[in-house]
Amino acid sequence: MPQIASPSVPSGPATIAGRYDALVASGAIERDPAQEGVVAELNALAQRLTNIEQSRFGLTKLLDQGVICDKKGRGIYIYGGVGRGKTMLMDLFFESVPLEHKRRIHSHEFMMDVHDRLRKAREKMQNRRMSDDDPLSHAIRAFAAEARLLCFHELAVTDIADAMMLGRVLTELLSQGVVLVATSNADPDHLYEGGIYRELFLPFVAFLKTHVDVVNLDARTDFRLEKREEVGSWYTPANANSKAELDRVFARLIDNVPPEPLTLSVVGRTICVPLQACGVARFSFRDLCLAPMAAVDYIAIARKFHTVIIEGLPARFSHRNHVKRLCSLIDVLYERRVKLIVSADGDPHSIYLGMVAVFGGALGPPPDQSDTFPELLESRRAVSRLIEMRSCDYSAAERYHCARRLS
Repeated sequence: MPQIASPSVPSGPATIAGRYDALVASGAIERDPAQEGVVAELNALAQRLTNIEQSRFGLTKLLDQGVICDKKGRGIYIYGGVGRGKTMLMDLFFESVPLEHKRRIHSHEFMMDVHDRLRKAREKMQNRRMSDDDPLSHAIRAFAAEARLLCFHELAVTDIADAMMLGRVLTELLSQGVVLVATSNADPDHLYEGGIYRELFLPFVAFLKTHVDVVNLDARTDFRLEKREEVGSWYTPANANSKAELDRVFARLIDNVPPEPLTLSVVGRTICVPLQACGVARFSFRDLCLAPMAAVDYIAIARKFHTVIIEGLPARFSHRNHVKRLCSLIDVLYERRVKLIVSADGDPHSIYLGMVAVFGGALGPPPDQSDTFPELLESRRAVSRLIEMRSCDYSAAERYHCARRLS
């Protein structure tokens, strides 16, 4: 599974504290007291894990004996508002921990991985190559054997099926000694808030809090909002003039190579890419968010293309599923550092208002839970990322990741 690199750090620092200081010194980020507090927590955990790895007993044995449970848990759960630096800090931590068996994964890819392992376990049982047992337990044990440290990006739950699956999988992984470092927009007590049958999920929340230290990253602002915007990535309104601009941008990016449609195979079915060439794909909003697509489809697209053009992003939405798909799409493209170029009916703030409006009324959050309602957190995060994806900093990071993919 490809890992997402931290911002480019001057060579030398090995610890997360050193990497963070180097980023500050280089001018890539500003020093923030709340971030420094989280750095201290992560640095202490990294040191404990490093000491254990270097010991003659081995990490797995010491984990099983509970040696690193010197606080109230083995890992760290970082939560806070969008754009506060949670992803950056977790990536710096991941790079600084010298463990061989570690994994950094986004929630979408984690669920896709679990379902893939579950399918393979069932196939082995059907072919009598595995004992007749719970296939999910087989899948979880296999994952635990591969990753003694799990850095889980964007722990979030929006439906009861994912809630129960995620709860069981993480409960068993933690029970088997896997160290969890997670990021989320919601503190554990607000996970899946307002969801149906939430009481079935609450035992996992209680269990999680006994295995992690919960840290609030209360940085001063959404730093994505302060990034300088790159010219030529967002065209409004979505009319004939914007279409002509996208035509020119597309032709330039593919160096006038004749584009063609492409069919991608995804988990036994196919999705259609209307036009693509030279690692650039062009879609309409209808293609990506009105069709019955899921995170696994967006992951396949993000793995195939370094740039995605989307035509006709609306400022008003007719169904909550369209918004949820858009949020998943943006999460996946951002996670993979895919460059995004769009024509839209408004600026990101207008898009956010349209997203929020579709969750109003009977389907909306209770008034006293509006700040932590899962679907509003998803929308807020998606629009914050849309803003960053328009920035010069994001484009520079995208070129870096593109070069890594090609190297």
